Amino acid sequence: MRVSACLAILFATTLSAAPPVLMLSADGLGADQFTARSMPKLWALSEQGRRGEGLPPFPATTFNGHVTMATGCWPEHHGVVANGYVDPATKNLVPTASRAEDLQREPLWVAATRSGVRTAVFQWVGATGPWQGVSPWRLDVFRLGRPDSEALAFSEAALKEGAGLVMTYLSGTDEEGHLHGPRSAEASAKLKQMDDQLAPWLQRMLVEHPGLRVIIAADHGMTPMRKRVHLPSVLDGLSCDLITHGGSAYVYLKHQGDTEKALARLRQAGLKAWPRAAVPVKYHLAGNPRVGDLVVLAPEGQWLSKARSSREEADEHHGRQGAHAYSSDTPSMHTWLLILGAGRGPLGPVPLWDLAPTAASWLGIRWAQAPDGKALPAISD
Repeated sequence: MRVSACLAILFATTLSAAPPVLMLSADGLGADQFTARSMPKLWALSEQGRRGEGLPPFPATTFNGHVTMATGCWPEHHGVVANGYVDPATKNLVPTASRAEDLQREPLWVAATRSGVRTAVFQWVGATGPWQGVSPWRLDVFRLGRPDSEALAFSEAALKEGAGLVMTYLSGTDEEGHLHGPRSAEASAKLKQMDDQLAPWLQRMLVEHPGLRVIIAADHGMTPMRKRVHLPSVLDGLSCDLITHGGSAYVYLKHQGDTEKALARLRQAGLKAWPRAAVPVKYHLAGNPRVGDLVVLAPEGQWLSKARSSREEADEHHGRQGAHAYSSDTPSMHTWLLILGAGRGPLGPVPLWDLAPTAASWLGIRWAQAPDGKALPAISD
């Protein structure tokens, strides 16, 4: 008993002595947007750390990208297979898969809390309340339109009050990319604004919290749009529900006998299409029934429409100067990635599911079930 007690005290001391970790996600900020010219202050800061590119899950969308970063798991395991899906149990549409109850695997903030690490979460996808009865020490759920200054103030206060892990969502360039295009003047202005705001704040946090480790990433990149493909026209006469994400889509067939006919039409339209069970293994989707009966992928620059009325069509056209939801085989989907406080040197391409296991290794966090990702070996000590 004495040995066990000593080990418990030693473990608790180790946890409390571990320097804090800050994870930041800037929505929609692609690797190709982050340059010495577009964000010179953050670029200079990254020269003192590690810089790479994040590889998003497929489809590269906001909700499954953030849940992948949070759980260290592939979409087929964490269950948020896109921004929306059809629930196979109820056959009901889940239009925004951003709730805690949508997660089928443990998020990092729960694993950290169970491991005794004081954790604060700001507006992260899936952090809307308790997950299997466990909530982080501090939680601020998403509310539309909040400025990044609130996110940084939340993070700063949490670190000052002893948080060991802080996970914070930033607005990034997602809105500017959708409305004006990822290479637009509006997107460039947002990059400059972020550079001016975030770089000095990070420098101050690194000074005020010696040993602080920072992971900065995003959920997906963005690419300009050239062409619309109208799926209801392609699949005319076939009864189905459609979930479109931009450059990819799920087709939920009412009659499984229509599978081959639907696949043939989609492929004739110049699209890649697979039955769920035949989706390439590298996309990590086939094992989850929330995924559509058919998975569709468009060529880069084409976006998939599900509009069945003039109003839906008008709504879809709004914000289609840029889009995402392609696979990580498409370089424009890669995200920026910086790691500060964990040595210097290049990172290269890093799957987003490796980020949570890396943070967990730094903090001694124990997972209830091992995630799919692995701690980055060069910086896991």
